[in-house]
Amino acid sequence: MSGFFEILIENRARGPLMAVWMTEGEGAGKKALFVWNGKTWETVCREEGFAEEIAAAAEKSRPGETGMLEAGPNRAFREPFFTERDLVVCGGGHVAQCVIRLGRMLGFHVTVIEDREEYAALAKAAGADRVLCAPFAEGLADVPGGHGHAFVVMTREHVHDVECLRLILPKDYAYAGMMGSRNRCGNVRSQLIAEGYDEEKVNGLSMPIGLAIGARTPEEIAVSVMAQIVQVMNEQNAGEAAVPGMAEELAACEREGRPAGVLAMIIEKEGEAPRRPGTKMLVRADGTFLGTVGGGLAEARMLARAREMLEEGCREPGLAEIEMMKGTMQCGGRLRVLLLPL
Repeated sequence: MSGFFEILIENRARGPLMAVWMTEGEGAGKKALFVWNGKTWETVCREEGFAEEIAAAAEKSRPGETGMLEAGPNRAFREPFFTERDLVVCGGGHVAQCVIRLGRMLGFHVTVIEDREEYAALAKAAGADRVLCAPFAEGLADVPGGHGHAFVVMTREHVHDVECLRLILPKDYAYAGMMGSRNRCGNVRSQLIAEGYDEEKVNGLSMPIGLAIGARTPEEIAVSVMAQIVQVMNEQNAGEAAVPGMAEELAACEREGRPAGVLAMIIEKEGEAPRRPGTKMLVRADGTFLGTVGGGLAEARMLARAREMLEEGCREPGLAEIEMMKGTMQCGGRLRVLLLPL
């Protein structure tokens, strides 16, 4: 029987996912996964012992909603769950190659569509996870989209840019933008609306692409583009639930029947603590770790507690309260963290 993270990976392309983690009460430590079918939540996985009342409350959530659920003595944390952010770059030119490098550094899974073999090879050399050397229409047909997706259009010709946007607009995404002058972008916007594409969605495209930082070089333009993508995706809570590779590592542990370690996850936050609910760090069985819940003394305390749980062989979940208002931690906030042995 597949484990929770195996099932998560198998279903990540189906649509918006919601993970629910029991934190207190009946079934503390149990997990459930739901997928949005456009109208309601469908149960994908619910571990034995997961509280029925919490499952019923979770099914009333809106897509993208994050926060605590309560039903009698039972409490749980719900979150939109993405295994990683996806960056889709249409074009493989000089700016695109810089976008690829920055996207990989920021933890995106990068797909590049480029119909010229020479530039497809350069995109691969720049670090793209997946390169589709094919006509843009063919390549985009192979990319389903999703709430954790960002589409960047920077092909070599106006006709290809418009072709890409026509195919991207009907997809689900958190961000989509096109590189070009203000005049050119205005003409493309008018053209797409005249062709019957949804005006609100067309006006939501980032055209011209990137933040206005006075960028000139390919590297500077890439910085402006990736900064805008991060800004938009963070505002939409799109895809920060797990660092790249974490879900895959946990799924591998499930398949092989070996302990993964302790998953530390922020579930509640007050004030100006650095990271938001849903942020995760995996403390492996050997004491090494993947990800961060903010760094500094707060993270050091969580890391120490997780390592203690590993040394003690603890199999029960725990809760840690970190106050950041006194002594050497002056952020002015509080964190509540779920420590879940896996």
